[in-house]
Amino acid sequence: MTEAETTAFKNVKTALDIASPGASDKVTMDSHLVDDGVLDSLDLMTFMFELEDVHGSKLEQVTETFDDYRVKTIVGFMVAA
Repeated sequence: MTEAETTAFKNVKTALDIASPGASDKVTMDSHLVDDGVLDSLDLMTFMFELEDVHGSKLEQVTETFDDYRVKTIVGFMVAA
């Protein structure tokens, strides 16, 4: 992983623990936050709010129709932003 990816992954884990304490213990870069049961739909909304706050900007790629909640996809968006 690059330094930017490592930082983004840490930010994902921080936002996960705010949205659902202890959730970050369950994730890897290959985890899917919904399909793997890490977050439910309500926690997912909280996670995205917290992630954008920790990241410092909105992730424009994540819209109402977005459904690819794999950690590596989200990290990729953060690195590209």
